[in-house]
Amino acid sequence: MTTELTSLSALLMLAFVLSWPAMLAWWRRGESREASEVAGAIEAFAADARRATRCLEVDVALAARVARLRMPELGAFRLAPTLPNATPELVADAAARLASRLRRRIAFERKMLARTAPGRRRGAIAGAMPPIVLLAITGVGAHVPTAALLLLVIAQGTGCWLQARIAHVTP
Repeated sequence: MTTELTSLSALLMLAFVLSWPAMLAWWRRGESREASEVAGAIEAFAADARRATRCLEVDVALAARVARLRMPELGAFRLAPTLPNATPELVADAAARLASRLRRRIAFERKMLARTAPGRRRGAIAGAMPPIVLLAITGVGAHVPTAALLLLVIAQGTGCWLQARIAHVTP
């Protein structure tokens, strides 16, 4: 019973560690795609603000999308139309600068994620070696100590946490 449970645990950890970088990359691509769409919406707002005769307010839905990206510049962007000397050109420039900053941030993050992808892949393969060894030992019929399994779970969890920290680029 313990041998089957050990094998199953090792297989599940192996699958998790090998799929972790791919799942993280998939999630980051979705975040990057959303940020690109927000940058496009901000650029459209800038074009509308340039054509307007008076200062336009920032759309609530657009402000909510920018807020989900946790950009610290959002406060200044929302303040620009309410300034006493604000002109449509000033609001449009502020929106264009915010969109440009967001596009640069997206480009930087994509570049950093592309540079670290091979290292994450090597880390996932190296992290998969202990479960493979445990599976081989169990397959031969040897008894795997519970302490070794516990140590493996702790090491795998730490490795997954480190991979998550490496893959996350803070703005």
